[in-house]
Amino acid sequence: MKSWVKSIILVLLLTTVTAGEVNAPPTVNVVYPPEGKEITSSDSTFIFGSVTPGSDLVINDQYIEVHKNGAFLAYLPLKPGDFVFQLEAMNQGGISRKEVKVRVPFPRLPTPKDSLRTETYDKAPSQDMVLTSGDIVQASFRGTPGCSASFYIEGLTPYLPMTESSKPDSVFWGEGVFGKWERKDSTVPDGLYTGLYEIKPGDRIENGTIVFELIKKIQNPDSFYFPSQACFDREKMLVCLADSAPGKITIKEETIPQIVELKDTSTIVRTGPGRGYLLLYQPRGVRFVANGRNGEWIRLRLAQNIDGWAKAEALNFLPPGTPLPESEIRFIRTEMKDDRTLIRIPLKQKLSYEIEQEFSPPVLILKLYGGNSDTDWIRYDLKDKVIREIKWEQLEKRVFQLKIYLKQKRFWGYDIYFQGNELYLEIRKEPIVKYRLKGLRICIDPGHSPESGAVGPTGLEEKVVNLEIALKLKYLLERTGAEVFMTRYGMEGVSIYERPKKAIENRCHILISIHNNALPDGVNPFVNNGVSTYYYHPQSLELARAVQKELVSDLQIPDQGLYYANFTLTRPYQLLSVLVECAFIIYPQQEELLRSEVFQKKCAFGIYQGILNYLKEK
Repeated sequence: MKSWVKSIILVLLLTTVTAGEVNAPPTVNVVYPPEGKEITSSDSTFIFGSVTPGSDLVINDQYIEVHKNGAFLAYLPLKPGDFVFQLEAMNQGGISRKEVKVRVPFPRLPTPKDSLRTETYDKAPSQDMVLTSGDIVQASFRGTPGCSASFYIEGLTPYLPMTESSKPDSVFWGEGVFGKWERKDSTVPDGLYTGLYEIKPGDRIENGTIVFELIKKIQNPDSFYFPSQACFDREKMLVCLADSAPGKITIKEETIPQIVELKDTSTIVRTGPGRGYLLLYQPRGVRFVANGRNGEWIRLRLAQNIDGWAKAEALNFLPPGTPLPESEIRFIRTEMKDDRTLIRIPLKQKLSYEIEQEFSPPVLILKLYGGNSDTDWIRYDLKDKVIREIKWEQLEKRVFQLKIYLKQKRFWGYDIYFQGNELYLEIRKEPIVKYRLKGLRICIDPGHSPESGAVGPTGLEEKVVNLEIALKLKYLLERTGAEVFMTRYGMEGVSIYERPKKAIENRCHILISIHNNALPDGVNPFVNNGVSTYYYHPQSLELARAVQKELVSDLQIPDQGLYYANFTLTRPYQLLSVLVECAFIIYPQQEELLRSEVFQKKCAFGIYQGILNYLKEK
């Protein structure tokens, strides 16, 4: 610690000491980061914990405010490499010191312009790929900026040009999601070269290597450092360097389509290898045409211009001659069943499906990939109060679409499943809500347990306060007629996948998951904190909006935002599902609020009133 900072603090402390006073040195407890933590930000992050109340605290020569209950939170600069947070807490009883050692990543520095080299990272393709005609190979590498570059596929193409891309004006993901969109991602250097090749009919290659060439024009060879594998054209004063991509390219045109079948009970088909969700929860037995590969990911053809991806381990590769995954849709019928209406669609085999929702008026859209219309009959149940009309359309070859127009004003969830090869689509009937909430079945999920979840500066565990708020919400809901189910009633362990399952099995109309928030490394908690609410399916958006609006009004803490978010607890489509982050447990003032029964009641009341407001809006 700088001596002048320490001297001022000691003087202030000593002037308050009266004769006979004897105090022990302060305790120092750091909750985050733990010792040895790999920090994911390279320039700054937060540290929080607690000291003995009434103590003064300095961390890395900066005076840190200590909350009245001893909690502290600081947002401090970092240096790459092995980094130490040095804490000194002082009170009348003396000084206590603590060190927390962490590891900070080195930012990727630009390759020096006076060099000639390629970097070991950002080479593409990074994994082996199997492609067919019409696919585009995108090759890339990172190296010395300001050069010229080319590539070729060994045994297939001549040298092809590459272009150096300008450095993107990117935002660090944590700042983009939780912050003010101000902090740039400093980990992306210059010197990215990319090139393209579209595979032509007749192209064939097995495990072909992509070779890069980087060329730099120099002025004085005597002052230039030549890499060991570089070539030099003295007449043109050009230095060249070759490298290759780690992923190999195989190009083949299958004369017999490869049919694959899902072997898991619930598989998610993605937009690309390891990317976002395209098709949710496809059941075992659904088949696809596989027409490409990228490492462990298999490309699945859904339609002429629509592909999805699934891991090879989730698929059974069926023998040659297996029929294509397709079926005619000849007739459709509806049946009213208790609190829902069934739409039954007989198929020859299980097909992949996608569901979308539209509003004003409410329309449920079902797409069947591999479906072909031969639809002359749609039979309606005359007693049904859910469905107004069903219209079919053949969008393109092997893509069949149903538009289901509803009589009711809102969606209350749906389910979709196969019985044999017959597809069932259930649409839930709007519940008849009498006095306030009577007639509603609501599931409350107190987030986390057995794991603690986030932990506040003074040690408040998220799982504990989540349960306290949930129990208070349960009381309010039951008092006004709702039938309430809980995913847990104490500190028992419940897996994250069991929680929505409980809500679905109890045929609940609404699922509320209660949490309290933290932040990723590198996001400033002093300007990014407060209450936030999350949804996934469009049917839950207006409920999430009503809850967030009421919580912001009641809690009087910052509005951290309304989010679309792909969480396990927001993904169920069988009911309305929202997740609430009532406050930031890592922020000392909000952690103290969360310990208060008054604030817990405010959180519960805000959610409760948000549900009421949603029901009032027609």
